[in-house]
Amino acid sequence: MITDDKIGIGFGRLAPMDEFGSFDGTKFTLDEARLDKEDHAAANAGANFDHVFPYGVWGKHPGGKKDSQFQPYVLDTSRDKWDLSAFNSYYFPIMRRIFEIANGVNMSVIFDWFDNCQFHGDTKKWSPWISNVQGVETFYDTDADRYTRAWILRCLDAFAGLDVIWAFGNELDNQAFPEMAERIIIPIIKSKKLDFNRMTYGATTRIVSGDSVQDLVRQAIGDQFGPVAEKNVIMEDHGWPFTDSLPVWGDRPWRKLYSDDGCYTGKSKCDTYSGQGARPSATEWGKMALDILKAYPAAVSGRERLISFEHLPAGGRSDNLDCQVETIKAISGAYRSRFGAWPSNYGKHPYVPPSPGPGPTPPEPPPEPVQDCKCSYWLTEQKQPDIWRWLKCLFGGEKRCK
Repeated sequence: MITDDKIGIGFGRLAPMDEFGSFDGTKFTLDEARLDKEDHAAANAGANFDHVFPYGVWGKHPGGKKDSQFQPYVLDTSRDKWDLSAFNSYYFPIMRRIFEIANGVNMSVIFDWFDNCQFHGDTKKWSPWISNVQGVETFYDTDADRYTRAWILRCLDAFAGLDVIWAFGNELDNQAFPEMAERIIIPIIKSKKLDFNRMTYGATTRIVSGDSVQDLVRQAIGDQFGPVAEKNVIMEDHGWPFTDSLPVWGDRPWRKLYSDDGCYTGKSKCDTYSGQGARPSATEWGKMALDILKAYPAAVSGRERLISFEHLPAGGRSDNLDCQVETIKAISGAYRSRFGAWPSNYGKHPYVPPSPGPGPTPPEPPPEPVQDCKCSYWLTEQKQPDIWRWLKCLFGGEKRCK
């Protein structure tokens, strides 16, 4: 990871193109200046990682058409379905630029390969894993394997050289996930020799036979690669009242990421979502973070970043940036209280607007007009011809010009 902070402090927008992208009916454009300004604000408040999904089915759909949704897959317009075997040429360069901007202010990027939330409610019709020419109905099924494998490998190649932490998927609360992981994800980890310190199992709160599906995947990682690898992959918790989850961590000594994703029982007055409630306020976040850091002193020593905290704006957008910054600052304040120093990024990334540069080069002045000069009879002050001055002019002296 870019910084050497003892914990992770995250600010996730999940689908940046929903907020910083535009579509003119032909092409997608990323507003790099706005994204850069916001990333500077997050990093300056102490954040050291961002969290990004491949796309957001819940976001903007100008004109209600599928081709207006930012997607990795080509849309077959004749059937109004995506083609899982063909990637859009614009997708990976734009996503890479999003990652580069975050890395530019010392923020790593957690990137989810898959997202289970796209299968909920009316948003399903915007999911390429449901609406596709191949007839695939979900990425969990074996008939999707060739496409899930190709997708992961393409991501590894497209984002090579960047500071990326690979998340298996967001809230993959499906009993089919462990089998999919064993068929697709684990073999890729093995063949590509991926770093277990740079992966997450994804988040869940669903329990299957006493364990979450992520626990079952964790056990499979342990079976394949051993207990150290199993504990190095991050476990994410979404929507928990964090103080209540403290005892759970004690007997699970692996890396944890606490996120307010899905939490709408907070008391924030500015970070609210219509009809669902509010995120924890900055004060609540600061207390929760400090409680966890004080409760487990061993969790902030030894292995790299055993604990991370992540704040996601309610509704996935950060239009009220000042409110978001205060929350991140509160987590940074807990860090300072625990360790006696601010996080590495804190106060070091004030936003400086790009210089407009020099103005346009002024045009060259017009050439001086050519004067008609010749030797003539020069007049004395008495207005008489001056023969001597005229002779001197003929031999290279001063000419008289009109």
